[in-house]
Amino acid sequence: RNSGLPVPEYDKMGENRFGLDAKWDFTAGLWLEGSYSRKNRNTGLITNELALNAGIDYTIPAGNGLYLGFEQLLASFDEKPFAFSSRKNFSLVTANYPVGLSDKLSTFIYYDWGASEIYTFLNWQKQLERIMFHIMVYWNPETVLLPSQSGTENLFAGQGIQFMLVFNH
Repeated sequence: RNSGLPVPEYDKMGENRFGLDAKWDFTAGLWLEGSYSRKNRNTGLITNELALNAGIDYTIPAGNGLYLGFEQLLASFDEKPFAFSSRKNFSLVTANYPVGLSDKLSTFIYYDWGASEIYTFLNWQKQLERIMFHIMVYWNPETVLLPSQSGTENLFAGQGIQFMLVFNH
């Protein structure tokens, strides 16, 4: 419903984007990712967006293979290019272990350096022929500030447990 106030037409606004993605497979996998986008008109803090990510991963040859990964993310949203006045800095540790042919345990742990907050998530997944079952346990801040979750309803805020049944047809 239109309240009579002017509505910005962000969907008709031009934007320029530049991205970089590099990956190397040595004993451990290494990667760098970056993206920069600039709106063609001033939209305040979201006029310029910069994201830089670096990571490393390795699968330890123990049992069925224990996967470990680490990523570091720096994201900045500014009115001026490369100002870094409004930035987010996150670290991520992830691990997963296939318990058998149809079971897998996985975890993600994020650390928000600006807010000094930890986000934890543990998942057990059971795969049957056409059905996948998940039990997810999480312990997170009440207000979620993860870049991919900001501004959306987050079903993993606070502490809890969730059950999910997925049918593949």
